[in-house]
Amino acid sequence: MRRGRPTRPEAAAMARCGLDVLYAATVEVTGGRDGQAAAPGGMPRLTLDHPAELGGRGAGTNPEQLLAAAFGASFGSALDLEARQIGCAVDPLRVTAIVAFGHGDEGCFAIAVELHCHLATLPRETAERLLRAARAACPYCRMVRGNLDLVIMLAGTDAP
Repeated sequence: MRRGRPTRPEAAAMARCGLDVLYAATVEVTGGRDGQAAAPGGMPRLTLDHPAELGGRGAGTNPEQLLAAAFGASFGSALDLEARQIGCAVDPLRVTAIVAFGHGDEGCFAIAVELHCHLATLPRETAERLLRAARAACPYCRMVRGNLDLVIMLAGTDAP
């Protein structure tokens, strides 16, 4: 393995799937939505709880919040990469991620995601170009393609 590559068993397992692994994260969840999540190596233990809107106490973090944070961070990084490639600065870089949980087709549970990208310092044409490029580059966008409704828009507008 090259220097800096993960050597943990999790990375080796993912490499068997054909992925050129740069990093692998492991989190163990006990108790489902009303449990705890912990990762080896120092991540603070998270208390998980249903949101109050779904009958929980709302006292912990829920999976939708975790997905929103991960999706927003991944898309923000893709935006930053694409902006640097065309020589423009996105400062401050800010993405508001909304993850909705509800009933989808045939009454099954489903998730929808909206990403509101704050790019007010850029000309609209440049901002829209960056959104398209980041959508193509973001691994989370590629992961969910065809699996959930994903809307990506400039913050402060009503149109994707």
